[in-house]
Amino acid sequence: MTFDLAEARQILEGTPASLRATLGDLSNPWLDADEGEGTWTPRQALAHLTYVEQNDWIGRIETILERGTDEVLGPVDREAGFERYAGWPVGRVLERFAELRTANLGLLDALAISGDDLRREGRHAVFGVVTLEQLLATWAVHDLNHQSQIVKTLAKRYRDAIGPWRAFANVVDLP
Repeated sequence: MTFDLAEARQILEGTPASLRATLGDLSNPWLDADEGEGTWTPRQALAHLTYVEQNDWIGRIETILERGTDEVLGPVDREAGFERYAGWPVGRVLERFAELRTANLGLLDALAISGDDLRREGRHAVFGVVTLEQLLATWAVHDLNHQSQIVKTLAKRYRDAIGPWRAFANVVDLP
């Protein structure tokens, strides 16, 4: 599949509403459910998404556009959002995420990224040389990955409660 920035932008633009629809009115037992040790709750996944929205995507895009491979893209603190948004009501975190995403999409649009820009290279500390296109595709897939994680975690709360219908609800058995 060929990357299309306008299509990726559709995912990025829709994520806040999707998260709001999924998490906005849920009680703490839903928001604090996990799949066991070493897994994230829906609340933690939302905090992570919000934190990286504030601290990572646009900065990485600008680094590639302005400095190319001369500067290594900094590491992402995957769990920093847990502490940053600890104690915040989920509605407030959802609102913050939506505000940040709207602002970041405005910044992305202002960059007027061209096809040539998509081929520009940056340097990742682990992956080595990466392209702006790969980073932008990852931004959209990152959203989808965590939305999937959230839905899977929510579904697994009722894994046993669904009884024989489990045969038709494969989401509850996904790793």
